[in-house]
Formats: sequence, C-alpha cells, structure tokens
Amino acid sequence: MSVRKIALAALVAGIGLAGLVPGASAAQSYSVKTTLDGRTVKDPTVPVGSQRVADKYPAGSQVSLVCQDTGPSYGGSTVWDLTSDGYWIPGAYVETGGVAQPRCVLPKSFPAKADLNGRVHKGDAATAPGAVADKYLAGAPVPVVCQATAGGTIWDYTTDALWVPDQYVANAYVPGIPRCDTDGESPSNTGEHGRNTGPAGPTTGTSAEKIARVIAAAKSMVGKGYDYAWGGGGKGGPSYGIHHYPDNDPSQGDDYNRFGFDCSGLTLYAFWKGAGVDLGYWTGEQYNAGTRVPVSQMKAGDLIFWGDGDDSESTTHVALYLGGNQLLESAPPRDGKSVHIRSLYGQSSWMNHVIRVFP
Repeated sequence: MSVRKIALAALVAGIGLAGLVPGASAAQSYSVKTTLDGRTVKDPTVPVGSQRVADKYPAGSQVSLVCQDTGPSYGGSTVWDLTSDGYWIPGAYVETGGVAQPRCVLPKSFPAKADLNGRVHKGDAATAPGAVADKYLAGAPVPVVCQATAGGTIWDYTTDALWVPDQYVANAYVPGIPRCDTDGESPSNTGEHGRNTGPAGPTTGTSAEKIARVIAAAKSMVGKGYDYAWGGGGKGGPSYGIHHYPDNDPSQGDDYNRFGFDCSGLTLYAFWKGAGVDLGYWTGEQYNAGTRVPVSQMKAGDLIFWGDGDDSESTTHVALYLGGNQLLESAPPRDGKSVHIRSLYGQSSWMNHVIRVFP
C-alpha cells in the first residue's frame, strides 16, 4: 500500500476523534509564531511531499483557522488547527490568545447532484477498473473526508474509500474539510535541497594521493559559513537541507532553510570530489563502502562511524579521520561553523571498525 493510501485510510479511521469546542463559526485569522508547514494529516513526522507542504505559513504571517481537533503532541500541545486552505498546523505555534476554535467535525455530507460512480483513484473515469456503479444516487448524502485536485478539478474522498468528482457534490473547496494531498502545491523555498550532483574528481593516483585529495576536498569546506543541514550536501557540494526540525522543535528553525551539509553529505562530497568514489547517500551505505579495519589501526583517510557494533543500520554519524587524533565533520551546532576540525571524541559510541576506502 502506498504512503498516500495509508494516510487516507488513517484519516478515515480517525473520524470522530474528540475535539475541543462543538459547533461552527466563521474562520478567524491569527499570527503564526514560527514558519510552519501545512499537513494533510495531524502527524508531526510525516515527510515533506504528498502529505506536507514546506513553509506554507511564514513566521509572523496571518493564518485563517476554521476549526481545531486533537492529535499527537507537538510543541507541548495536542491541539491541531485546520486552516482555511485545508491544512493542519500545530496549535502550539499559533497566537490565538487562548481563544478556542470550534471543533472540526468529519465527515461532512452533501447531497449528490446526480447518480455517481465511486472511483478507486481521483481523476478516474466513471467506468475505470474498480469503479462502483451508482454508489451515490442523486439526492443521497455523500460523506466527504477530504478533498484534492486532479487534472485541474476538485475531487472528494469519501468514508467508503472512494473518489467522486466534486462538481457533482459541493462544487468547491469547503472550509473545515482537509486536503487529501498536496497536489497543486509547491514549497516556498525553491533552492536545491538534499543530495545534489556534481562532476567526479580524478580517479588516478596512488592510495596516498587519493587520500590527500579527499582530505583537501573536505578541508576546502571549512570556514565557509556552512550550517549543519539534515539531508544537505552531496556530490555537488553544499545544498539546502530537507525538512527537519532539530529535536522536533519548530522554534529551533527548519533545516530546509539551512545551507550546508549533514555528516554523510560532507563525506560523500569529499570522496566524490577528491577521488571519484561514490560512498552512498547515508551513513549505513557508507559503512559498507570499504574495508572494515580495527579502530586501533586507524589512519588518515579512514571514516569513523558512531553506532552499535558492526550493524550498518544503527549508524548515526560519520567523520573523516585526518590523522594526529583530529577529525573533520559536519555536526551541530548550526552556527555557520558546522563543518569543522576537532579532536577525537565519543570513542565509546563508535562502531567496532573504521572504514578504509583505499587499501
């Protein structure tokens, strides 16, 4: 089952959750404390993509709220606000002045304007495979859970896990009904995010020469003002990170707006630029990118990993050993000095081996 289908199924299953204040009222506008993403589900961990729009509501902007509901705790509160755009945002980061909003009530029912077939996918033809003929007869209630766009038109998702064209139901996006997905939206930050690409460095030379070039490539990123950015950096050098709040706290800012590297993005760049070697995009891949060598035999150019034993799936951090008890890494704090050289540390949390790419 796709992530989108799982999310829609969860949405249907969650109908009827206890809210806050019953009733309905007109949407009211409030100030946003910090830049917030818009979500189609009340889930702090859902990634940016089909269920989450990055930076939908900038800090200090006004957001129009329709209703509230409860959900997973975020920012110290279980309150979630539904905006007039149809996206959920965590209530802890909206300046409502303590004013409670009406409770969100789903599904919302509308009389069918004609006999409608239920479709398996939005945008499907009435007779597409899996369609249910005459599922909603003219005048019968159509219980709508969420709404989405397909082919430039609005579609409604029902409690029966079927889609119907909205032109025969509400004929508009309805305040108080969340979006099913983010189709038709795009992040406000249009810079390059996540792993990027770039030309490979030379593959010639001895192991010692390759190691020297790798270390030089890594050192060239020190002192450039780069931040630690989750998912940032790659074969092409620094980039903006992917969506991530440090410690799951929006008040600490979003790595989506930070420019630099995460730990494995930096090592990926150094080995690609210095020697044309693709280590892989994350620490687990990189732990399997060379020969495992006992820590006691570590030498310059080896990769140090933090994690559990030799389980590559447990890796949490990687750094490049420079020799002389020094390492180079990208690591918090996010202060423009995240790419730095420092003395060895945290040996008790290292993996059992270091990784040697060049024998």
